[in-house]
Amino acid sequence: MNRPVIIVDPLSSGIELAPAFKARGIPAIAVTFKSDWVGFGMKVQTSDFVEIIPDQLNLVEVLRQYNPIAIIPGTEEGVPLAEHLTDTLTPGFANDPKKSLHRSHKALMQKALEEAGVPALKTLNASSENEVETWIKENELVDSSLIIKPPMSAGSDKVFHISAKGNWKTAFNRVLTEPSKITGKVSKTVVVQEQAIGTEFAVGTVSAKGKHYLAHLIKYNKTSSHDRKTVFDYVEFVPYSEVEHGELFDYTQKALGALGIRWGAAHTEIMLTEKGPRLIESGARMCGGPVVGFAREATGCSQADKLVEVYADGDVLTKKYSFKKSVVPVFLKSPAKGTISNVEALAEISKLPTLLNEYIWFKNGDLVPETVDYLTSIGIIALAGDRERILLDYKKIRNMESKLVIHKA
Repeated sequence: MNRPVIIVDPLSSGIELAPAFKARGIPAIAVTFKSDWVGFGMKVQTSDFVEIIPDQLNLVEVLRQYNPIAIIPGTEEGVPLAEHLTDTLTPGFANDPKKSLHRSHKALMQKALEEAGVPALKTLNASSENEVETWIKENELVDSSLIIKPPMSAGSDKVFHISAKGNWKTAFNRVLTEPSKITGKVSKTVVVQEQAIGTEFAVGTVSAKGKHYLAHLIKYNKTSSHDRKTVFDYVEFVPYSEVEHGELFDYTQKALGALGIRWGAAHTEIMLTEKGPRLIESGARMCGGPVVGFAREATGCSQADKLVEVYADGDVLTKKYSFKKSVVPVFLKSPAKGTISNVEALAEISKLPTLLNEYIWFKNGDLVPETVDYLTSIGIIALAGDRERILLDYKKIRNMESKLVIHKA
């Protein structure tokens, strides 16, 4: 057998990695965790792997015998283990081990930027309300809007937007008492942060030898649910313009350097504010969901394809970012938690002129959550082609969605 790559938790966008390597004659081994998530790519594609190995105490020794080319995380949950395995088994492809925690802890991310001289958001990691009150006064944020969120999270889980002089304590205590949707664990501390106001982008990159290459550029459009501006409405793959986005990408590269990213994919969310770009957060893995297929349609390439180049050829070969067409994934929303009874209201989606793909993970009789963030979206409809026609089809989707009947739980 040729030397394999190891995919840690090959779910979400991670399901695209093994097929991409297989196309180059490189086999893949899966390292799996237990998962009960609902959404895109939430089932391991067993036929894509030559071996499927559950996470276990002697995992390093089990994997060492395969002499892997590289270890790659498929999800945010897979990042810590993938980094540990990389440090041990393929250290030539390791990111800075001293910054490992900084790449996952939302407060330490900002600290890493500050230490590197990269503009960052004022941030506190605390477990005491008194400590937060003192920090707010000392940093002159009494009249500023704030963000409350867990230090370790993904998918906007328990991210709260607090208006100026608003009640941040309720959200603060929710983070301390409610378990994470992803890990099931309760946070011992809370990240409190000045709120960045502007236009949010997701910058998808792949790095090799400490250099960072643009794989996709996504502009976010979000709406609010209660005190959370975390509901994904739609996102848009956009062309790169040096005039419009040069400062954004330059900042992204500096942020990745500050976080010790040398190799592999990164998903970095940045707010373009009046004062310039500011890091929201970054993950040392590909952007989640069906993004690989969307990126290929929009640009002709993806993070998965560039990762194959890195580990098969030693560098990113397609360095120049190209753009072919507009791609707009639309996120389906549920206004309440309850049982859905008329999925057929969405039947006309299949006839939309700009339809690229539809991913709907519910059927009649299923219990759906109230949509408050990325993790509670109930489906994604991807549109592609002429932007004006896309926006017309977007309105049609929202009209169909408004006719869904959900019996509150």
